[in-house]
Amino acid sequence: MEVLTKPMEKLAENGDAILKAVDKLIYLENSGVVDKLVDMSRAVLAKKRLPEEFIDKDVQEVATRNLEFLLTLALSVDDEIVATVENVLEAFKKIKEFEPAGIVEALKYLRDADVQYALGFLLAFAKNLGQKIR
Repeated sequence: MEVLTKPMEKLAENGDAILKAVDKLIYLENSGVVDKLVDMSRAVLAKKRLPEEFIDKDVQEVATRNLEFLLTLALSVDDEIVATVENVLEAFKKIKEFEPAGIVEALKYLRDADVQYALGFLLAFAKNLGQKIR
């Protein structure tokens, strides 16, 4: 019985973190990310079975970096980011047709509260991105 005591204590201490991790895992499974990661893992394993002369080092580096990036992204997902990405995707889906706009039209759009809010979001994103890539 003592063998189970330590793991149970750890579970009790980290209950909230474990529940958050399970929620993220469920989201990743429901969104298809887990399936994509499994497929990519299979592709990496299949690549390892190929003879060395068929594998280009540059391609191997790109595949490895992309897999690392996707794994990092999948593990860092939180509810706020998911909601924001879903909102961006929904906004893209709603755009069926649009007209070209010049400076005058852009200034007219700036009167719209939704456009002002979205512009604020985009400017904040640009500032944060600039700080990260500098």
